[in-house]
Amino acid sequence: MAYQSALQGRAPATDAVAELTTPADAIHHLDPDVIASLLRRADALIASGDVAAARLVLRRAADAGDAGAAMTLAGTYDPANLAKLGVHGMVPDVAMARSWYEKARKFGSAEAPQRLEMLASKRQ
Repeated sequence: MAYQSALQGRAPATDAVAELTTPADAIHHLDPDVIASLLRRADALIASGDVAAARLVLRRAADAGDAGAAMTLAGTYDPANLAKLGVHGMVPDVAMARSWYEKARKFGSAEAPQRLEMLASKRQ
């Protein structure tokens, strides 16, 4: 329809424009095997100390709505988790940790509310 409108010199219909835009929180669906592969790769990166690269990999799986990926990604920002991992050189970001724990809770993580409470208690 938008193509026909363009050929005729008219603006595309509003419905066609609405289809082209995606909300900021849109979930990009990935095959479960792809998500599993991303999680394995992220675990290996974290184990090797490359948290920055792991965040990139985890972000892709978390953006697909995977609660486990969102939890692990939140942990890469959580000061308590970074200390537990013995990671040096990465600055914790409580706001980012909270944001990803919130998303993990939304995606169905049973552990996320507990982590959110622990973050809140650390701030006080």
